[in-house]
Amino acid sequence: MKKLTALGWAFVALLSISGPASAQSDYPNHTIRIIVGFAVGGATDVAARIIAAKMSEELGQSMIVENRPGASTTIAGETVAKSDPDGYTLFMAGNANAVNAVAESKLPFDVLRDFAPIGIAVTSPSVVVAHPDTGIKSVADLIAKAKAEPDKVMYASAGAAAISHLAGEIFAYQQNIKLTHVPYKGSTQAMTDVLAGRIGIMFAPISTALPHIRSGKLVALAVTFPQRLDDLPDTPTLAEAGIKDFDMSIWFGLVAPKGTPPERLAKLETAMDKALKRDDVRKALAIQGILAASGQGPEAFTKHMQNDIEKLRAVFTATGMKMSE
Repeated sequence: MKKLTALGWAFVALLSISGPASAQSDYPNHTIRIIVGFAVGGATDVAARIIAAKMSEELGQSMIVENRPGASTTIAGETVAKSDPDGYTLFMAGNANAVNAVAESKLPFDVLRDFAPIGIAVTSPSVVVAHPDTGIKSVADLIAKAKAEPDKVMYASAGAAAISHLAGEIFAYQQNIKLTHVPYKGSTQAMTDVLAGRIGIMFAPISTALPHIRSGKLVALAVTFPQRLDDLPDTPTLAEAGIKDFDMSIWFGLVAPKGTPPERLAKLETAMDKALKRDDVRKALAIQGILAASGQGPEAFTKHMQNDIEKLRAVFTATGMKMSE
C-alpha cells in the first residue's frame, strides 16, 4: 500500500473535522414531521399546520403534520420520545402533558426529562362566563354566590381533566369555595347547556364563548390570562378581579427527543419564532382564538411546564381530584 503524502493526510484530517459540522449545516435536508396528539381539525392541529407551513419556508425544507390521537396525547408523545434525536421528528406538547405528568402514575416518558424544548408556540385564553339568569355579573358575585349557596353553583367543562375543568377546580381551591363540576364530551356540548341556562358557569375557550358574549347571551366575568384581550377590552383579567397568580390558558409548544443536537434545536427555534412574528400567521391563528407566543424559547417553555405541573400537583393533592371525575 502506498503511503499517504503529507497533503493526503491533511485532506483526511480535514474530512474528519469538517464532516460532522457539514452535516449540521446541511440540516434540514429532508422532511420534518410534527406529531400531534389530537385529531385533524382541532385547535392544536390547526395551529401546528399554520406554523409548519411558514417554518418550512424559513428552513427551506418541507414540514408535515401527522395526527396520532389517543390516550390524552400519550401515544403521540411516546412516538417522538423514542424517535431518533436528529431534529426530524417533533412533538406538539401542551397542557395535557402537564396534566398527565401529575395524574398518571405509569407514563412511557417523562415530559421534562425525555424531551428537548424548542419553544412555546401558541396560547389560547379562556374566559369565565355566566348565563344572565344567574344574576352573576362579576367574579366577586360568583364567589359570593358560591359561599352563600355551597354545592349549588354548577360549572360545565369539556370533560374530566380538560382545561375548563381544571380551571374551575383551581379557582374553587384558591378561593376556598365549592363549585359543582358537570363534565361533557367537548366544549360544544358544554356550551350548549350553558346557553340554555341549565348550567350557570363555564371557564370557556375564548373561541367558543366570544360569539355568545357579543350577542349578549353570556356575561363575561374575567379572562384567565395575564393581560386583557383585544377582543374583550372591557373584560378584566382575573388578577384585576382580585384573583392573583391564576393563568390557566391553553398552550402548545414544540419539543424534540432528548439528545437532539443543540445547533438543530436552535435552527428550529429561530424558524418558529420568525414564523410566529409574521402578520399572516398571527391573523390566521387569531381567527381560531389562538395567540402567537413568539419569543418564548426553551428556558421559558421549561419554566412554564414546571410551573403548570407544580400548580396542578398541589390541586390534585389537596382536592383528591381524579382524571375520571
